[in-house]
Amino acid sequence: MNSHHYLKQVEEKLQELAAETDAVKKSAEFQQYLDTMAKFWQYSYHNQLLIHFALPSATKVAGFKTWSSLGRRIKKGSKAIRILAPVTIKDDREEEVIVNFSPVTVFDLSQTEGQELPEMEIALKGDDQQKLLDSLMTFCEVKGIKLNFKELGVNGLYGYSQGGQIIVSSLDDVNMQVNTLVHEIAHELLHYTEEGKTLSKQQKEIQAESVAYVVCRHFGLETKSFTYLALYEADSQQIMENLEMIAKTSKEVIEFISFIF
Repeated sequence: MNSHHYLKQVEEKLQELAAETDAVKKSAEFQQYLDTMAKFWQYSYHNQLLIHFALPSATKVAGFKTWSSLGRRIKKGSKAIRILAPVTIKDDREEEVIVNFSPVTVFDLSQTEGQELPEMEIALKGDDQQKLLDSLMTFCEVKGIKLNFKELGVNGLYGYSQGGQIIVSSLDDVNMQVNTLVHEIAHELLHYTEEGKTLSKQQKEIQAESVAYVVCRHFGLETKSFTYLALYEADSQQIMENLEMIAKTSKEVIEFISFIF
């Protein structure tokens, strides 16, 4: 089967989501996609969805050879997960260029047995939350975004962005400040471009809150509760486009933090 078959599977699943009329169920399903995105942030959004649809509980995936090199074997009867790997060639300057995608077989950690793996999960607690906040402040500095902490004095207002400047409430605890800052960073990265300005307020909020959710979930922080994280009137193509932007922005923030943390 070629890559188009697997991309069609993704589209069909998103069409099912778009057709769901139960708002609570739809929002919960969308949140589950974001949980997978938080675990597999380094993967393309297509592969995140392929992993999610194949095994929602997956935590770490790798091919047969990689698991073997780690001293683990595939459990008998395990169903392989198919994702898409880039096919590359070298151009005139000897740089790798992606020309196609090819299906490859991977398995989740839960489908293997053998030698124990070292704990690699990042979990931030206590003083580490302040380090995470400091990392996000550095991210803003690198991106040329001015950042200020102020007593906003308005009930329920955690922060806001103004295109080149972010204000965060100085009265909230560090966990909430991290949530808020990632949310506002997402607005800065996504919604002050010509294309971003054309999005509805609901879409902007869904994208920003989703990015905050993914980043905070990845680092083990408590996330703000939400009730609107579903694209209620979006078709499958719009849902896919939003997931692509959420995945891209989450990766940019997580990658930066992981590099300097």
